[in-house]
Amino acid sequence: MRKPNDSITILLAEDDPFVRDYMAGYLQKQGYRTLTTADGSRALELFMEHDPDILLTDLDMPGLDGLQLLKAVRSQAADKPIILVSGVGTMEDVIEAIRLGAWDYVTKPIHDPTLLLHAVERALERSYLLEKVSRYQEDLEQTVARRTAELSQRTSQVEQEIRQRRAAQAAILHAKKEWEHTADSMDYFVALIDREYRLVRVNKTLSSTLGMRPEEMIGMYCCQALHDRSEPMDDCPHAKVFADGKAHSMEVHEPRLGGHIHYTVSPYYDPDDNTLIGSVLVGRNINRERQLEEEKKAFQSQLLHAQKLESVGRLAAGIAHEINTPVQFVGTNIDFLQECFSDLSLLAEQLQGLVSAAKKEQLTPDLIRQAEECLEEVDWQYLQEEIPQAIQQSREGVARVSSIVRAMKEFSHPASRKKTEADINRIIETTVTVARNEWKYVADVDLQLAENLPPVQCLVDEMGQVILNLLVNAAHAIAGKLGENPEGDKGTITIRTLARPEKIEIRIADTGIGMPAEIHDKIFDPFFTTKEVGRGTGQGLTIAHDVISDKHGGTLTFESLEGEGTTFIIQLPLK
Repeated sequence: MRKPNDSITILLAEDDPFVRDYMAGYLQKQGYRTLTTADGSRALELFMEHDPDILLTDLDMPGLDGLQLLKAVRSQAADKPIILVSGVGTMEDVIEAIRLGAWDYVTKPIHDPTLLLHAVERALERSYLLEKVSRYQEDLEQTVARRTAELSQRTSQVEQEIRQRRAAQAAILHAKKEWEHTADSMDYFVALIDREYRLVRVNKTLSSTLGMRPEEMIGMYCCQALHDRSEPMDDCPHAKVFADGKAHSMEVHEPRLGGHIHYTVSPYYDPDDNTLIGSVLVGRNINRERQLEEEKKAFQSQLLHAQKLESVGRLAAGIAHEINTPVQFVGTNIDFLQECFSDLSLLAEQLQGLVSAAKKEQLTPDLIRQAEECLEEVDWQYLQEEIPQAIQQSREGVARVSSIVRAMKEFSHPASRKKTEADINRIIETTVTVARNEWKYVADVDLQLAENLPPVQCLVDEMGQVILNLLVNAAHAIAGKLGENPEGDKGTITIRTLARPEKIEIRIADTGIGMPAEIHDKIFDPFFTTKEVGRGTGQGLTIAHDVISDKHGGTLTFESLEGEGTTFIIQLPLK
């Protein structure tokens, strides 16, 4: 009989604190004891120290990653149940992990915790069965060895030895049937297929879904039984397995099996001579995952749009102020030039009078004196210096207004839902311009943008929103450090771009208040914020992380020292 839940210890190795706490809390509610860690190296130490009954591990972790941890554990405990907790898009790693000895896998995000519970219970049941078979096998081997050694002296006990062997074989057969029963109870589709693409064995989940009995399906071509086709598909995973001896996976939409199905097909070798004799198909219905993924994308799109509108609204007042200043001094210069024109008109009239008198040879000292007085009255030397400056200042003011309007237009323009080649430096410059009123009172912005930075395929408006979120956060962090700022001190925000092999890097550093170490694992969590009520929603960094990681295949990390500042690091692949 399998051990009760309260005597079973489960080791969780997961670097995402939300997923780790979620899984640990749920399993503890089911009565299991749990050990948790975010680090692969620490997970190995806990495994060696506590010898847990089962290990659940992520693929991507600090210290040892999931595959390295799997190899290390397998070298110490060949039969220890190991379940892989895998994110979307890592199925090749999952297949490699299963080849190395993982028993099962659970996909993230885990929307239905019962899937995790079923995976754990299946692994524990399998471990129990393997242990039971192992005990039977050990008993059998001991019996055979003992009876063989005593055969010459104890011929009278031959019949007893035969009976013992038969009992042991019956136990093995019973264990085999129990394992088949376990396969039949799985909610996955399981089939064994030979090199002729014929079904050798199927579980009841698959046969009942197709409305057939298992024995009716034996001998049928898999393409006919599963997809009602006379020939295998062009990208048939079984053909790939037979061609290269490696595991393959694919997703298909098959109404006969209930909708969207994810297949994993692995090679099956003859246990005697290790020749490839077939493949094992494991399929699962992913309709719910597809639906949740679509709902998640729709929600994230709505959330991003709402934040974009919020940003445009928040920046509007600052943009008006930024435009008002150059417009004011342009207006002042126009008033000055109007006054200058009036003075120059008087001077021109005096000049016309002198020219007319000279032509008539009626030029008198009185006319010359009047011209000199007019010239002195309009202060021509002053006008000669100030008029060009006023014109230049007006040009600069108009250019400043034009750059602000152009930047705001680029920032708020509805972008395509498809990725396009974009200049990251230009996106940064535009965002810094439209957000100037957010940072100019607390910080100076130092742009260190790499020349000849290669263009990147990206969603332009969403990337601009990420830069804005990080820039505003930096300004708020500096403001929090300066306090009331009675002396008018400023911090520094440094934005730097660099070209790396196969990717580009954006670093946004501030000299703000920094973050305490105890919240480092939480800052990308939804609705987590350290700002006062009314200033932060806790969505900015969550959205930024989703845009960079999920939509662009990049990474968003950070370095922070409390009291010294924070640097956010974005890495985007070029392809």
